[in-house]
Amino acid sequence: MTPMKKLLWLLLTVSLGGQAAVSPDRTRIIFNGENKAASLKLTNASKERPYLAYSWIEDEEGNKSDAFFAALPPMLRLEPGTMTQIRIVKQSRVSTLPANRESLFYYNVREIPPTANVADGHAVVQVAMQSKIKMFWRPAAIKKKLGERTELAMTYTLSGGALQVNNPTPYYLTLAYFGNDLKGVIPGFSTALLAPFTSARLPVGTSGRADFYLGYMDDYGALRMLRLQCHGACTASEPEAKK
Repeated sequence: MTPMKKLLWLLLTVSLGGQAAVSPDRTRIIFNGENKAASLKLTNASKERPYLAYSWIEDEEGNKSDAFFAALPPMLRLEPGTMTQIRIVKQSRVSTLPANRESLFYYNVREIPPTANVADGHAVVQVAMQSKIKMFWRPAAIKKKLGERTELAMTYTLSGGALQVNNPTPYYLTLAYFGNDLKGVIPGFSTALLAPFTSARLPVGTSGRADFYLGYMDDYGALRMLRLQCHGACTASEPEAKK
Protein backbone atom coordinates (compact mmCIF):
# COMPACT_ATOMS: atom_id res chain seq x y z
CA MET A 1 0.00 0.00 0.00
CA THR A 2 1.40 3.39 -0.99
CA PRO A 3 1.82 6.15 1.64
CA MET A 4 -1.06 8.10 0.07
CA LYS A 5 -3.39 5.10 0.23
CA LYS A 6 -2.41 4.51 3.84
CA LEU A 7 -3.23 8.14 4.65
CA LEU A 8 -6.64 7.83 2.96
CA TRP A 9 -7.30 4.65 4.92
CA LEU A 10 -6.46 6.43 8.16
CA LEU A 11 -8.87 9.23 7.35
CA LEU A 12 -11.61 6.75 6.52
CA THR A 13 -11.17 4.62 9.63
CA VAL A 14 -11.15 7.45 12.20
CA SER A 15 -14.66 8.26 13.37
CA LEU A 16 -15.08 11.96 14.08
CA GLY A 17 -18.47 11.52 15.74
CA GLY A 18 -17.84 8.23 17.47
CA GLN A 19 -20.05 7.00 20.27
CA ALA A 20 -18.64 5.19 23.27
CA ALA A 21 -19.38 1.48 23.52
CA VAL A 22 -18.79 1.52 27.29
CA SER A 23 -20.87 4.10 29.15
CA PRO A 24 -22.10 4.77 32.71
CA ASP A 25 -25.79 4.58 33.60
CA ARG A 26 -26.01 8.16 34.89
CA THR A 27 -24.73 11.68 34.27
CA ARG A 28 -23.79 12.48 37.88
CA ILE A 29 -23.00 10.76 41.16
CA ILE A 30 -24.20 11.98 44.55
CA PHE A 31 -22.00 10.44 47.25
CA ASN A 32 -23.83 10.83 50.55
CA GLY A 33 -21.52 11.20 53.52
CA GLU A 34 -23.05 8.49 55.69
CA ASN A 35 -22.33 5.84 53.04
CA LYS A 36 -19.07 3.91 52.74
CA ALA A 37 -19.37 3.64 48.97
CA ALA A 38 -21.36 4.78 45.95
CA SER A 39 -22.03 2.60 42.93
CA LEU A 40 -22.88 2.92 39.27
CA LYS A 41 -23.25 0.53 36.36
CA LEU A 42 -21.26 0.31 33.14
CA THR A 43 -22.76 -1.13 29.96
CA ASN A 44 -21.01 -2.45 26.87
CA ALA A 45 -23.38 -1.48 24.06
CA SER A 46 -21.41 -3.47 21.48
CA LYS A 47 -23.02 -6.77 20.56
CA GLU A 48 -19.86 -8.18 18.97
CA ARG A 49 -16.78 -6.88 20.79
CA PRO A 50 -15.57 -7.17 24.38
CA TYR A 51 -13.96 -4.08 25.93
CA LEU A 52 -11.75 -3.31 28.88
CA ALA A 53 -12.97 -0.45 31.07
CA TYR A 54 -10.44 1.64 32.99
CA SER A 55 -11.91 3.80 35.79
CA TRP A 56 -10.38 6.54 37.92
CA ILE A 57 -11.24 9.61 40.00
CA GLU A 58 -10.12 13.21 39.46
CA ASP A 59 -10.31 16.15 41.83
CA GLU A 60 -11.95 19.48 41.01
CA GLU A 61 -8.81 20.63 39.17
CA GLY A 62 -8.74 17.53 36.97
CA ASN A 63 -5.84 15.85 38.77
CA LYS A 64 -6.02 12.06 38.93
CA SER A 65 -6.04 11.00 42.58
CA ASP A 66 -7.29 8.19 44.82
CA ALA A 67 -6.50 10.10 48.02
CA PHE A 68 -10.19 10.72 48.76
CA PHE A 69 -12.02 8.14 46.63
CA ALA A 70 -11.05 5.01 44.71
CA ALA A 71 -12.95 3.42 41.82
CA LEU A 72 -13.03 -0.38 42.17
CA PRO A 73 -12.15 -2.36 40.24
CA PRO A 74 -9.97 0.11 38.33
CA MET A 75 -9.84 -2.23 35.33
CA LEU A 76 -12.35 -4.85 34.21
CA ARG A 77 -13.49 -6.69 31.11
CA LEU A 78 -16.98 -6.25 29.70
CA GLU A 79 -18.26 -8.95 27.39
CA PRO A 80 -20.48 -7.90 24.45
CA GLY A 81 -23.90 -6.64 25.53
CA THR A 82 -23.21 -7.00 29.26
CA MET A 83 -23.42 -4.74 32.30
CA THR A 84 -21.31 -4.58 35.44
CA GLN A 85 -21.04 -2.52 38.61
CA ILE A 86 -18.33 -0.09 39.73
CA ARG A 87 -17.98 0.85 43.39
CA ILE A 88 -16.49 4.17 44.45
CA VAL A 89 -15.08 3.76 47.94
CA LYS A 90 -14.23 6.67 50.21
CA GLN A 91 -10.76 6.87 51.73
CA SER A 92 -9.62 8.16 55.11
CA ARG A 93 -8.75 11.64 53.79
CA VAL A 94 -12.45 12.32 53.17
CA SER A 95 -12.53 13.52 56.78
CA THR A 96 -10.44 16.55 55.74
CA LEU A 97 -13.05 17.80 53.24
CA PRO A 98 -15.40 20.65 54.28
CA ALA A 99 -18.31 19.37 56.36
CA ASN A 100 -20.65 22.29 55.61
CA ARG A 101 -20.67 22.20 51.79
CA GLU A 102 -20.33 19.82 48.86
CA SER A 103 -16.99 19.03 47.23
CA LEU A 104 -16.61 18.32 43.52
CA PHE A 105 -14.82 15.34 41.97
CA TYR A 106 -15.05 13.55 38.61
CA TYR A 107 -15.50 9.89 37.74
CA ASN A 108 -13.82 8.85 34.48
CA VAL A 109 -14.06 5.67 32.45
CA ARG A 110 -12.07 4.91 29.31
CA GLU A 111 -12.93 2.00 27.05
CA ILE A 112 -10.06 -0.05 25.64
CA PRO A 113 -11.04 -1.95 22.48
CA PRO A 114 -9.65 -5.37 21.59
CA THR A 115 -6.63 -5.53 19.33
CA ALA A 116 -7.69 -5.19 15.71
CA ASN A 117 -6.73 -7.75 13.10
CA VAL A 118 -4.40 -6.10 10.58
CA ALA A 119 -4.55 -7.69 7.14
CA ASP A 120 -3.42 -6.84 3.61
CA GLY A 121 -1.16 -4.07 4.86
CA HIS A 122 -4.13 -1.92 5.94
CA ALA A 123 -3.50 0.67 8.64
CA VAL A 124 -6.15 0.59 11.38
CA VAL A 125 -6.78 3.39 13.87
CA GLN A 126 -8.70 2.50 17.03
CA VAL A 127 -10.25 5.33 19.02
CA ALA A 128 -10.57 4.84 22.79
CA MET A 129 -13.62 6.82 23.93
CA GLN A 130 -13.82 8.28 27.43
CA SER A 131 -16.73 9.40 29.62
CA LYS A 132 -16.40 11.91 32.45
CA ILE A 133 -19.17 12.69 34.92
CA LYS A 134 -19.42 14.91 37.97
CA MET A 135 -19.32 13.37 41.44
CA PHE A 136 -20.54 15.45 44.37
CA TRP A 137 -19.39 14.56 47.87
CA ARG A 138 -22.29 15.51 50.14
CA PRO A 139 -21.37 15.49 53.85
CA ALA A 140 -23.84 13.90 56.25
CA ALA A 141 -24.45 17.29 57.90
CA ILE A 142 -26.13 18.63 54.74
CA LYS A 143 -27.97 15.51 53.59
CA LYS A 144 -31.15 16.44 51.73
CA LYS A 145 -34.56 15.24 52.78
CA LEU A 146 -36.42 13.09 50.27
CA GLY A 147 -37.87 15.36 47.59
CA GLU A 148 -36.23 18.50 49.00
CA ARG A 149 -35.77 21.16 46.30
CA THR A 150 -32.93 23.29 47.60
CA GLU A 151 -32.49 24.77 44.10
CA LEU A 152 -35.60 26.88 44.74
CA ALA A 153 -33.54 28.91 47.23
CA MET A 154 -31.69 30.61 44.34
CA THR A 155 -32.18 34.38 44.12
CA TYR A 156 -31.91 36.61 41.06
CA THR A 157 -31.05 40.21 40.19
CA LEU A 158 -31.44 41.77 36.73
CA SER A 159 -29.03 44.64 36.11
CA GLY A 160 -26.43 45.86 33.65
CA GLY A 161 -27.59 43.61 30.82
CA ALA A 162 -27.18 40.42 32.83
CA LEU A 163 -29.11 38.21 35.22
CA GLN A 164 -27.16 37.51 38.38
CA VAL A 165 -27.99 34.09 39.81
CA ASN A 166 -27.08 33.68 43.48
CA ASN A 167 -26.56 30.27 45.05
CA PRO A 168 -26.96 30.64 48.84
CA THR A 169 -26.93 26.86 49.39
CA PRO A 170 -24.12 24.43 50.32
CA TYR A 171 -24.79 22.47 47.10
CA TYR A 172 -23.41 22.72 43.57
CA LEU A 173 -25.95 23.91 41.01
CA THR A 174 -25.74 23.20 37.28
CA LEU A 175 -27.51 25.79 35.11
CA ALA A 176 -28.19 24.08 31.79
CA TYR A 177 -30.75 26.34 30.08
CA PHE A 178 -31.36 30.09 29.88
CA GLY A 179 -33.75 31.59 27.35
CA ASN A 180 -36.61 34.02 26.82
CA ASP A 181 -38.84 31.07 25.97
CA LEU A 182 -38.61 27.29 25.70
CA LYS A 183 -37.57 27.33 22.04
CA GLY A 184 -33.85 27.91 22.50
CA VAL A 185 -31.21 29.49 24.70
CA ILE A 186 -30.13 33.12 24.57
CA PRO A 187 -27.15 33.41 22.18
CA GLY A 188 -23.88 33.11 24.06
CA PHE A 189 -25.25 31.07 26.95
CA SER A 190 -23.30 27.98 27.97
CA THR A 191 -23.84 25.60 30.87
CA ALA A 192 -22.68 27.09 34.16
CA LEU A 193 -21.69 25.27 37.35
CA LEU A 194 -22.25 27.32 40.49
CA ALA A 195 -20.19 26.30 43.48
CA PRO A 196 -21.79 26.59 46.94
CA PHE A 197 -22.31 30.15 48.16
CA THR A 198 -21.31 31.73 44.82
CA SER A 199 -23.06 33.54 41.98
CA ALA A 200 -22.93 33.79 38.18
CA ARG A 201 -23.90 36.52 35.71
CA LEU A 202 -25.80 35.42 32.61
CA PRO A 203 -25.95 37.94 29.72
CA VAL A 204 -29.59 38.51 28.73
CA GLY A 205 -29.01 39.56 25.12
CA THR A 206 -30.58 42.48 23.30
CA SER A 207 -34.27 41.53 23.29
CA GLY A 208 -35.08 43.95 26.11
CA ARG A 209 -37.30 41.35 27.73
CA ALA A 210 -37.46 40.77 31.47
CA ASP A 211 -39.05 37.31 31.42
CA PHE A 212 -36.79 34.26 31.27
CA TYR A 213 -36.73 30.51 31.55
CA LEU A 214 -33.90 29.04 33.61
CA GLY A 215 -33.19 25.30 33.65
CA TYR A 216 -31.13 23.44 36.23
CA MET A 217 -30.14 19.79 36.65
CA ASP A 218 -31.50 17.98 39.69
CA ASP A 219 -29.79 15.19 41.65
CA TYR A 220 -31.01 12.61 39.13
CA GLY A 221 -29.71 14.46 36.07
CA ALA A 222 -33.17 15.66 34.98
CA LEU A 223 -33.62 19.17 33.58
CA ARG A 224 -36.07 21.23 35.65
CA MET A 225 -37.33 24.59 34.45
CA LEU A 226 -38.14 27.81 36.29
CA ARG A 227 -39.92 30.85 34.88
CA LEU A 228 -38.42 34.15 36.02
CA GLN A 229 -40.27 37.47 35.92
CA CYS A 230 -37.98 40.40 36.62
CA HIS A 231 -40.24 43.44 36.72
CA GLY A 232 -38.57 45.17 39.64
CA ALA A 233 -37.61 42.23 41.85
CA CYS A 234 -37.26 38.83 40.17
CA THR A 235 -39.75 36.13 41.09
CA ALA A 236 -39.44 32.46 40.15
CA SER A 237 -42.18 29.92 39.49
CA GLU A 238 -42.40 26.50 37.88
CA PRO A 239 -44.05 26.49 34.43
CA GLU A 240 -47.37 24.71 34.23
CA ALA A 241 -47.12 21.29 32.64
CA LYS A 242 -48.65 21.05 29.18
CA LYS A 243 -51.84 19.01 29.10
